Amino acid sequence: MSKARRYEDEILQTVRGMPPEALPRVLELIAAISEEFRSAEKSYASPPTTRHKRTRGLTASSKINWAQALHAERADRL
Repeated sequence: MSKARRYEDEILQTVRGMPPEALPRVLELIAAISEEFRSAEKSYASPPTTRHKRTRGLTASSKINWAQALHAERADRL
C-alpha cells in the first residue's frame, strides 16, 4: 500500500467519524488547503490568496504587538 493511499484511508475514516454538522467546515478546510497547493504552483509575485497567508503577512509587517495593542485599547475602556 502506498503512502498516499494510507493517508487517504485515514482521512476518510476520520471524516466518517465526524458529526454531520462538522462536514461543511471540513469541506471549507479541504478547499483552502487545495487552493494553497494550487497557488504554490503560480508565481510568488502575486499577493497571497489564502486567508492564513494574508494574516501572516499582515502580522509579519506590523510594527506593533497586536496583543499588547488590543490589551491597551481595552484597558482604556475600563
